[in-house]
Amino acid sequence: MVPDYTKLCNAPTPFSKALGLAYDALVHSASFDAMSAWNSLSERVKQGIYMGDGLLLPHTRIVGLERPLMAFCVCPAGFTGIEIRGGEKAQFMCVLLSPAESAMAHTQAIAGVAKLILDPEWKARALAAPDDAGVKALF
Repeated sequence: MVPDYTKLCNAPTPFSKALGLAYDALVHSASFDAMSAWNSLSERVKQGIYMGDGLLLPHTRIVGLERPLMAFCVCPAGFTGIEIRGGEKAQFMCVLLSPAESAMAHTQAIAGVAKLILDPEWKARALAAPDDAGVKALF
């Protein structure tokens, strides 16, 4: 799945700022109830979104959404302001909004991101990307 939005953060970046920018980009990618989706996404964040291997995965399913929407951010210096396991650094964030009516689309998108994050060569290329377009080209 190719992200609708990609971002390379060249300095330590607050998680809340990166999430806000990514979510805003997704809101402008499709028509859906943005406030309801934001509330659902916020609840998911409270439950914990660190998946390990440097990945933050805020995700939710949205009624009436026609297709999955994805934003992918890379921050080699790490996202700040969010709790993760001791000693680890969150360097990747995938914001995923999926149609509530399709559990398969949601599961496939998450599996696709997990496959990339578990590939050390892909992660190294992502961390070395020169800019936003370079991150997008990895997909």
